[in-house]
Amino acid sequence: MSTSAADYRNAALERIGDARELKRLERYPFAMYAAGVAVECMLRAFQHQDREHAAHHDVVALFAACDRDRLGERAWTKLRGPVQTVHLLWLNNFRYSHESRLRKHLSDTEYFKRVKRGSDTLKVACIELMDAAWGTVIIGDERWRNP
Repeated sequence: MSTSAADYRNAALERIGDARELKRLERYPFAMYAAGVAVECMLRAFQHQDREHAAHHDVVALFAACDRDRLGERAWTKLRGPVQTVHLLWLNNFRYSHESRLRKHLSDTEYFKRVKRGSDTLKVACIELMDAAWGTVIIGDERWRNP
């Protein structure tokens, strides 16, 4: 089945909604997974139509493969920070992670060495990832609706 740019955009909107609901239910591992998939989908919606790329689940590579003219310079600049945050916090294999494994992974990363002792590292990571993913999807959707 072939996936169009519009399909990717629509999937991004659905996945970010899924992620938000999962976060509300404190289902942080799968909320984080869905948030990353939402970002992947939105970036794929803006990929060059005439170029093949093998970015797979690398959001930085997917971002680099976007059609910069179609995305627009302003949106490109706005997306750099959120995409980098997603890159730091998300892995596609989160779909295979149970909560304690994900907590261990996060506690081992340099990124979360700065999280206040006693804080729920998983919750903090989920909030930061969700903020970045939400921003990416909103910016992408705005560009989609207002090229």
